[in-house]
Amino acid sequence: MIAVLGAFDGFHRGHALLLERAEEMAPSRDDFGVVTFNPHPGLFLGTLKATLFTPEESKLIRLFLGVPRAVELRFDEALAGLSPRLFWNFLRERVPVEGVVVGRDFRFAAGRSGDVPLLESFCREEAIPFCAVDILKHLNAKISSSSVRAHVSAGRCGSAAEELGYPYFIRAEVVHGLERGRSLGFPTANLNVSRTKLLPADGVYSVAVLVQGRWSAGALSIGKNPTFRDVSETRVEVFLLDSEGDLYEESLLVFFLSRLRPQERFESAEQLVRQIGTDVEEAKAAFRRNFEEDPDTRRKLAAFARRESSI
Repeated sequence: MIAVLGAFDGFHRGHALLLERAEEMAPSRDDFGVVTFNPHPGLFLGTLKATLFTPEESKLIRLFLGVPRAVELRFDEALAGLSPRLFWNFLRERVPVEGVVVGRDFRFAAGRSGDVPLLESFCREEAIPFCAVDILKHLNAKISSSSVRAHVSAGRCGSAAEELGYPYFIRAEVVHGLERGRSLGFPTANLNVSRTKLLPADGVYSVAVLVQGRWSAGALSIGKNPTFRDVSETRVEVFLLDSEGDLYEESLLVFFLSRLRPQERFESAEQLVRQIGTDVEEAKAAFRRNFEEDPDTRRKLAAFARRESSI
């Protein structure tokens, strides 16, 4: 197996480049893949509060990218404390490594003490092919999981999509909420999002939602319902513009297309309803621009849809 090593908080365009190189090196189409960790080292060590994608979402992205093999190593105190040499020995015992691909800035082992030259020397000792791929840049800045997280945290959907190579998304189950949207004339699906999943900035977003095998335009709200002030935790609720029926316990795949506005507090429910009406019209227009009229986005989301049932 030609192994692409990394923590992989999801996969962005830089990671896709590593995978392309591994596929080129592989003796057969199915003889390359990723070697990664679960939980994400940043979550385990406390350097990250949230990751871009859950393990299930990352699996979906791997399927979307056509990665045939994946090995997840359990990240724990023992693994975190290994020296570079012991980490290499650990890897060789558990993975049939026939080649290694990493990014030029790859670090590994305890305290990130191992670097690319050291890893290359380990491979050279065993005559294992090795490749370090140059860093991919966008607008003269390095594409990284950190930069994608910064875009997502600020609600910059377009910038996040440019670095990921596809729109940012959530895969979550519909659960019971306060049902206030129904009383306002806009029934919403309340999403049970993992506490370790990075949410975009509070606000209202236009989204494309895969529900029961078909796509729907949606307006999604992230926040604490400031108009009513009766919610203490951030909620994620989506209003589907052309879908009806009971969605409880359904798993929805929700792609962020654009941020329509930040969260606002309105003086009355009537003002809020008028604003939601405006949001819905803007969400429809964004869906047309980004999904119906953009063949590249439509192709990518269709590819995700084909693979969603495999998760």
